[in-house]
Amino acid sequence: MQQPELRNKSIISPIWFLPFIALCIGGWLLYTSYRDAGIDITIHFASAEGVTAGKTKVMYKGIAVGTVKKVEIAGNLKGVNLYIEMNKKTRPGLVKDTKFWIVRPEISAGRITGLETLVSGSYIAVKKGTSTTESRFFEGLETPPPLDSDAPGLHITLESPSLYSLQRGSRVYSKNIKIGLVEDYTLEKDGMIRLKILIRPEFRHLIHEGTRFWNASGLSVSGDLQTGLTVNMESLASLIYGGISCATPKALQNTPTIQSGQKYHLFKDFEDAQYGVTMTLQLATGAGIVAGKTKVLYRGLKAGVVKSLDINNDTFHTVTATLLLDPRAEVILRKNTRFWVIRPQVSIEGIKNLETLLSGAYITFQVGDGPHRDHFIVEANPMPIPTLRPGTSFNLQARDSGSLTIGTPVFYRKIIVGEITDIVLTEDGKNVRTTILIYKPFDRLVADNSIFWNVSGVQINGSFSNFKINLSSMRAMLAGGVTFVTPAQGQEKKRPSGKTIQKFHLYESYHDAVLYESALQPRGLNLQIEAEKPVTLKVGSPVLYNNIKIGEVMDLTLSRKTHGIVIDLLVFEKFRYLVNGSSRFYTSSGIKAEASLQGITLEAASLESIFSGGISLYNPGHISKLRNGYIFHLYQDLQAAGDADGLRLTLHMRSAKSIGKHTKIRYHGIEIGHITSIDFAAGFDQITARAVVRKDAQKLLRQDT
Repeated sequence: MQQPELRNKSIISPIWFLPFIALCIGGWLLYTSYRDAGIDITIHFASAEGVTAGKTKVMYKGIAVGTVKKVEIAGNLKGVNLYIEMNKKTRPGLVKDTKFWIVRPEISAGRITGLETLVSGSYIAVKKGTSTTESRFFEGLETPPPLDSDAPGLHITLESPSLYSLQRGSRVYSKNIKIGLVEDYTLEKDGMIRLKILIRPEFRHLIHEGTRFWNASGLSVSGDLQTGLTVNMESLASLIYGGISCATPKALQNTPTIQSGQKYHLFKDFEDAQYGVTMTLQLATGAGIVAGKTKVLYRGLKAGVVKSLDINNDTFHTVTATLLLDPRAEVILRKNTRFWVIRPQVSIEGIKNLETLLSGAYITFQVGDGPHRDHFIVEANPMPIPTLRPGTSFNLQARDSGSLTIGTPVFYRKIIVGEITDIVLTEDGKNVRTTILIYKPFDRLVADNSIFWNVSGVQINGSFSNFKINLSSMRAMLAGGVTFVTPAQGQEKKRPSGKTIQKFHLYESYHDAVLYESALQPRGLNLQIEAEKPVTLKVGSPVLYNNIKIGEVMDLTLSRKTHGIVIDLLVFEKFRYLVNGSSRFYTSSGIKAEASLQGITLEAASLESIFSGGISLYNPGHISKLRNGYIFHLYQDLQAAGDADGLRLTLHMRSAKSIGKHTKIRYHGIEIGHITSIDFAAGFDQITARAVVRKDAQKLLRQDT
């Protein structure tokens, strides 16, 4: 049997350490609970939609810094109060201006945000404030707050009458590259929308004082079925998200860069944002002119665009077009600058300005000088053709322009050597001045005595014996033309030097040029004949000798001295020997018939003179030298011409029985004269007969004859 072992009992029992250990653990737990205890705050929101107590987190830069513990309706029933326990480490950030807002999923045509909340649920975002005053009660925001003004980048403000499709977070583009975003926008008391824009720091050098901003959100469609539709879209991203585009015009790229706080205007679209110089142009009609599309061109290069059209409240209800010119074209705004509207023209020659059938009408101009001017009236006359080839300009003056137009060719021996560049009225309005350009080296063909005439269309000159149709060329017949000739004796004459444009007369036809320009007239003898009574002659009437044409009438004028008719004749060179100092001319126009007791007399020269009149030459037989400047007399007929050197007699008789005009006077049966007229004497008691006796028979006449 074992014996018990006796030991001495310890005064302190180990069990007594358990309460101490429990106390230490409790103290530690109390300390850690105090150390890790959160901070209770209250946030007031208008709605707690999507917020769940014990689940909804407060997130700061993707890290949970608090949890919603309780949701209660506010005492005044105006919103809800969220009781949140925040992480103790957030204590320095819980100041008076700290911002809280609820992030919910948002899906719209413009963007998708808060997509992560579809799985995790809504959360509350926080933005640290800058105040030093602690706070435990906050007003929640409906939308995220804008970035701070001291955030890195360039902060600017855009003003616009409309928000368009923009929203917070919309992007700002330059050449389709994202360079910033819309921070916030507000509606001001003046009705304007002010958008706060942040440009990223690496792109701030792109923004100058002259930078233009325009709305690039969505799809812009303008126009109509008549003028066509214009579709503007900056990029696919801006179509989906909305956005603003910006650019600096070349003319303003030297403007300085800016600092934060600068204000700009936000234009409606790219067309509206274009930079340029504004001017106005008064039009008779706006047909073919489309705002935003019709261009201002100068020699094929775009110099501007029509921005708008307005009807004027004047008598003719004209139209005023507002033009936006390229800044480089500002120098054209001078008093004497002229503007034209170029539209398609259909004529017998063809279609002019064919390109406008597809591209539409356009506006062009001719640069002038003078003081500054920004309002013009469109020219009604066709636009002068700009000088694109070297040459010399000349002015032609005529009573009217005929069928000539700007661009009509100038011919020399049926070869095109120039063109018409302008047609205007003279200053007094009585004539038309046509400006032509003769190309080099053909301008040397023009001299002081050059003669110009119109060869437009078909020219017909005819009579029964001579019928002419003049077709200078098929092109001249259809489109018109001007031709010229320089007589040989004038080709060595020099043109005037300097800038003065030499002037010439433009004849209506070659026929008119021949009449008035001796250099074009055929060689021959030029004579003048004076007629006391009207004659049935015209320019071109023949001069006959034995019914053979030896010349023609060149001109008919009224004598200032005698008030008779002065007839200019040309006797052809090969017949000039027929005319001498004793030659006599008489009328041979039409048919002359006389009847008397002595018989019937019928006289007719030629078929041509019957219808167009004519003059015949009579030579008495003796020849005398022709004196310079000698003026011939036109006799009524051949008999009067033959009696020109006879002796005139007056016979008085009691009766005129068996006596009449043309009664012959005979001596021993030989005719020596005839009666030229019979009439009553002054007292009607006698008959007075006038007669003419041959020159060689004058010696027979004595006092007692």
